[in-house]
Amino acid sequence: MARKLLLLGRAGVGKSTLKKIIFEGEDPSELLHHSLEPTRGIETSNYSWLDLELSIFDTSGQELDNLLKEESEQIIAFGNTAAVIYIFDYNNWQSNSQDIADEIKEVHEIIRRINKEAKLMIIFHKIDLIPEAIRNNVKILTYQIQNIVNLPIKSLLYFTSIAEDYIYSVHNAFSEILSRFSEKTLSLKKTLDASVRDFSKSICYITDYNNGIIVQSKSNDFNINLIYESYRILYHLTQKKKKIILNDGDTHLINIDDKILRMLMAPLDAPNLNLKSLVVVTESFEEGVLYKLMKKILENLKFN
Repeated sequence: MARKLLLLGRAGVGKSTLKKIIFEGEDPSELLHHSLEPTRGIETSNYSWLDLELSIFDTSGQELDNLLKEESEQIIAFGNTAAVIYIFDYNNWQSNSQDIADEIKEVHEIIRRINKEAKLMIIFHKIDLIPEAIRNNVKILTYQIQNIVNLPIKSLLYFTSIAEDYIYSVHNAFSEILSRFSEKTLSLKKTLDASVRDFSKSICYITDYNNGIIVQSKSNDFNINLIYESYRILYHLTQKKKKIILNDGDTHLINIDDKILRMLMAPLDAPNLNLKSLVVVTESFEEGVLYKLMKKILENLKFN
């Protein structure tokens, strides 16, 4: 039976765009410069994700107010839903933060009334528009949003953008969301968690053949503000025709401002699951750290 995901949000926040990038492999740069036609009513699409069959209900932003008021519409949209993903963007938040917070509360109440089993996820989209000083400290931004919304959403809040420097934030958000329903994704996540916990200042992730992140894990002391930067570097290396051979078995130095990271990639023999590469990154100057972490993960990974 397919898991149902409901996408909610105002017009123009990027609901359909995110769906096409994650589930249809659309080029983010094309969608960034060529807007999609607005969704009308509820558009339903079916996809596969590892061991999951998904049914995505993409709703019209222009009709959001009506959906939040009409119970008959809510029963159709929210009924049998595994996850409700409410999406808003930086411009919405800047001009109408209290209205956005009120909408999230309304969605929360509808879930409690119609489908208590559904999980509420929240995506703050277009983070590339946020001033750098704020963008580089997501903890403060998370606290601000949680304080205004006044719901326990900290662990259910994701920051995303389809701008080139931040595209991996989108893949990571959906990886985290879908891992709540996919046994295979959860199994991969547990393997990465168990492997990386003994390594300092490191992060690892598994990518698919669209170079999107399927699952990731990091050590507790990895600098959270370097995560998006490591995504950005990986995106540049995989998308642009550079001379670097990523799966060459050597580590590559990455210079991010005053930080130097080491990155190592290895191919994964799992085409049936659409899994392409294992990537490990560390802040440590010790080159051997990456090889040890890579070896440990590869020994523990199972694709049966």
